[in-house]
Amino acid sequence: MTISESGPRLRAVAPGEGEDSLINNADSEIELIPPDSITAEQTGRFTFLPVNGAAFVMQVMHPVIGDVVGKYSVFRTDPGGRAIRSIDSVLRWVYGGEEALAEGKRLRKMHQPLKMKNAQGKHISALNPEAYQWVIATAFPTTLAAGPLLIGRDFNDQEKQEILRDNRRIAKIVQVPMRGYPETIGEFDEYFDDFINNKLVAHETALTLIGQMKEAPPLPPSVPASLRPAAKAAANFVSKPVQNLNYLTTVGVMDPRVREILGLTWSNKEQRDLERMHKVIRGSYKVLPDRLTYFPLAYHARRHHAAIQAMKKRETAGAAYKVARQA
Repeated sequence: MTISESGPRLRAVAPGEGEDSLINNADSEIELIPPDSITAEQTGRFTFLPVNGAAFVMQVMHPVIGDVVGKYSVFRTDPGGRAIRSIDSVLRWVYGGEEALAEGKRLRKMHQPLKMKNAQGKHISALNPEAYQWVIATAFPTTLAAGPLLIGRDFNDQEKQEILRDNRRIAKIVQVPMRGYPETIGEFDEYFDDFINNKLVAHETALTLIGQMKEAPPLPPSVPASLRPAAKAAANFVSKPVQNLNYLTTVGVMDPRVREILGLTWSNKEQRDLERMHKVIRGSYKVLPDRLTYFPLAYHARRHHAAIQAMKKRETAGAAYKVARQA
């Protein structure tokens, strides 16, 4: 598989375009994610959830995103529903085919009305170009950092190039303004360092998210008051292993400098526990059928791709008509 980014280069931004422009990338400029790519394989796994959690925390460390999410998101009252809807959207970017283009435009339009004044009285928007870029960019460093957990080793240089290529493809799918978006790993390292050193903060929204990871999801209002204490205790007991995996993975794949900004500690014991958990998960992936380890859309998309590839392979094994070789 080639790892070069083919297709048109970044287009110039026309006068008047800015954070309120909905369409930054024409359909002809967008390439879909290959179904057999590293991105498709890792995004489709259920273990994508905690790795994505690390990216989400880093997103809301950007002051604009933290403020907007803190005001408009339902992550406090409906964390499970928010997570499911977020995953639904991401899976469509990667596996949706032409639906990926529609989902990217829908997402961009959905964020257009999310505007507010921050604590300093400045008008901010969810479509702020720097902030909107950062949302997608966070997936690259978290995926690389999670390599030892996901595949049992660091990604090699060629794999890193492929992951960055697909990160840029996703950025175009979700209509990120591409001017200034890193094109090489060297550029991305500089971009990431600049955010850590100059832009990310220990935002209240990020700290709230970290706190949520140690707690069971809130009970639905339909649970009677008389049953709520027992139901809460049961929920805490049942969710404890999942919450622990989620917290350790989220914090464990963060850059140490990001943990420092958030005031989070990380011990050798936590690192060993994290590695043990994912070693068990990797082992289970080798023996469990894909239907039990992939999200449904990912499973069926990968099966579809495998069937097409098998058909192409059979085409080379023979021909409907044999043509005699010319003397």
